[in-house]
Amino acid sequence: MKTHILKLVVILLVFTSGINVMAQKVISLEEAIALASQGNKALKIQNLEELRVKQAVKQAKSAWLPNVAFNGNISRYFDRQIIFLPGSFAGTDKEVQEVSVGGLYQYNSSVTFNQTLFSMKSNQEIKASLIEEQIEKEKSGDLESRLIHEVTKTYYQVLLTQNQLVLLQKSLQRNEKALKDAKSLFLQGKGLKTDSLRSYIAVENLKTSVAFQLSTIAITKTQLKQLIGVDENEDLELVDSLSLNDNSDELDVFDESISIEDLKRHDLEIQKLVIELEERRLAAEKAIRSPEISLIGQYQLQSQLDDENFKNQTWHNTTFIGINFSIPILSGGKTTSKVKQSQLKLEQEKIKMNDMHDKVRLELATIMNNWNNAKLQYETQKRTVEAAEVNYAMNNQRYNNGIGSKLEVTDAELALTSSQITYLQAIYNLKMSKTELQRALGQLNF
Repeated sequence: MKTHILKLVVILLVFTSGINVMAQKVISLEEAIALASQGNKALKIQNLEELRVKQAVKQAKSAWLPNVAFNGNISRYFDRQIIFLPGSFAGTDKEVQEVSVGGLYQYNSSVTFNQTLFSMKSNQEIKASLIEEQIEKEKSGDLESRLIHEVTKTYYQVLLTQNQLVLLQKSLQRNEKALKDAKSLFLQGKGLKTDSLRSYIAVENLKTSVAFQLSTIAITKTQLKQLIGVDENEDLELVDSLSLNDNSDELDVFDESISIEDLKRHDLEIQKLVIELEERRLAAEKAIRSPEISLIGQYQLQSQLDDENFKNQTWHNTTFIGINFSIPILSGGKTTSKVKQSQLKLEQEKIKMNDMHDKVRLELATIMNNWNNAKLQYETQKRTVEAAEVNYAMNNQRYNNGIGSKLEVTDAELALTSSQITYLQAIYNLKMSKTELQRALGQLNF
């Protein structure tokens, strides 16, 4: 019996230990962007905001739909209601005679109807709500553009750190071999103790760099998972590469004479719509002074008794239909103040639009400058890596032939690793400059 229980425990331990193993998901940049379009929490919130604004449009349009309401009332009076009549009407000598009327139990019900026929204010409010709906759509597009940029940036950051880790590990292997050789030569009396110390320091520094790089990869992957909306317990394997060919589109020359008016940027479109929205709101405030006409009607049933016998009462109906006309005459300056506020708000948004144009011009100029610098850095570092590889090979060969020093090999190895890491950074900067330029031009969309 104990043997069976022990086997069962072992099986359970093996099964549960397998559950904790991280599932691995192979993903490309294109797939990461597609996942972000479905799983990003900020984008989900914005999509819900779009739905909310659509309901607000329906609410505004309801001003032109008929309103029908039912009202019912049952009242128990402990004293009869009093009305005042001329004494001659009541058969008394008083100028004003109070008369008790009505039953102690009163029943009243009515169905009312109201249909707007003319309202300039309602028209402007509907147009304003439609513009708000367009603004939210543009906000969604702007968020999508920024999300694509952020996912691309984080994806390539993971690739950058992974490639840097590979270079550091290769450098660590070379330095560990150099340390082993230096120790061997020192024990044989053919080497200096300083060579061993120098190699030891280099190995320890590289171990620290490798550990830091592993931590950076884990953190950056977590950021990517949060952006695309996948489970943090799921390990990601990125299949795209951080490489660049000389004929790649990252090296294309972009037209620097781009007009701001030709850009399809969501933030500029949003600001245009905001100005239009403020114009509609201003028109709505002015429309408060305009008359409003409505078709109204009512069907009423009422009855009054002095006892609680509901079955014996007699119902009397009253029905009417008519036109209601209203026009504001004096509001104590309230409408005038609101109109002035709307005018000032409109002027603010126009100034903000001009300021955005200036900022976009500066942004494009800055991005183009960064792109040109990134391209120059890439071309320079490519030549530097080639030179560093030749330099390391020459110094290593000199050392092996006994005509070079260990210090020369160590310096050449350090220069090679540094140039390779800087070369990777140059590729990353070039890719990011291109993506940043695409976002600035309004070309990033799902």
